[in-house]
Amino acid sequence: VDDPEGQEGLAALTGSSLAEGGTRELTYEQLLAALYPMAAGIGVQVDREVTVVHGTVHRDHLDRYYELIRQVVLEPRFDAKDFERLKDDQRNSLVSGLRATDDEALGMEALATLLYPGHPYGRPVEGTVAGIDALGRDGVAAFHRAKFTRDALTVGLAGGFPPGFVDRL
Repeated sequence: VDDPEGQEGLAALTGSSLAEGGTRELTYEQLLAALYPMAAGIGVQVDREVTVVHGTVHRDHLDRYYELIRQVVLEPRFDAKDFERLKDDQRNSLVSGLRATDDEALGMEALATLLYPGHPYGRPVEGTVAGIDALGRDGVAAFHRAKFTRDALTVGLAGGFPPGFVDRL
């Protein structure tokens, strides 16, 4: 719902940039290599009203993992090559995935268009082809700075973590 008019898909591309774009210090490949020995993962799910950054790690690796997920959320890389790859993936998901091979999801999106004309609920979370094509790296970085703030954040933790970790987080 936060995508500006003409930039439909901005939130989704920002989420993809967090999930698969690396950090200021690490390329995406380096991030994956750092997560692999910990058997850890970081993912991002973008929906119409919320973006969820989630992950799993064994408590023995929590300190190193925390630094990585902190960088993913607070210091995304927004590398030009990764940005274009993710933008192409998003456009292809919309055109080749939704339109060409997922009749059920396409029907649900068509229904949403009828139920919510002119409202962000009336279009796919991935945006529109025109909206995706209009997106630029600077706009995604600005959206991240404006929307991924302390005031907009809700944190949930589960499992075993040491005393003091919540305060550190």
